[in-house]
Amino acid sequence: MSRPVRQLKAGTPVREAAAFLLRHRISGAPVLGERGQWLGVFTLSDLARSVEAGILPSSRKRSLEDRQPVPDVFSLPAEELAKTPVREFMTAGLVSVFPEATLEEIVHTLLSFKVHRVFVIEGRKGAIQGVITTMDILRHLEGRRPRPIGKKKTRQG
Repeated sequence: MSRPVRQLKAGTPVREAAAFLLRHRISGAPVLGERGQWLGVFTLSDLARSVEAGILPSSRKRSLEDRQPVPDVFSLPAEELAKTPVREFMTAGLVSVFPEATLEEIVHTLLSFKVHRVFVIEGRKGAIQGVITTMDILRHLEGRRPRPIGKKKTRQG
């Protein structure tokens, strides 16, 4: 699990959010509403959609796979698009697990929701304690892997 969980405010402009993700070397962050409630997550995929919106014609329709309405910011010039708040492009909701979740449960959750991160929540209010990403899982598995079988190195000399 990684801590602290870097977060964005719903009104953060897309350009600032992109710089935030780069500066912290993360691929996504939860989005906090004006009243302190968790609204969703803004990811590199959401950023790519915002860039796509500025490049492609505004005739894009909502697809069955998308599951979310297409924001009406698709006809904005690039500079206006960069100023658009992340709330317009974020993915609504947070995928979460409890601290006692097993590795198998976490992997199942990631695969079921087709996401790259789950937030670890605690308590009745669902306070975020940390985030577990696919990279965290890979690092954990790398540490558990058996050593390769082969010649042992011997000291010469």
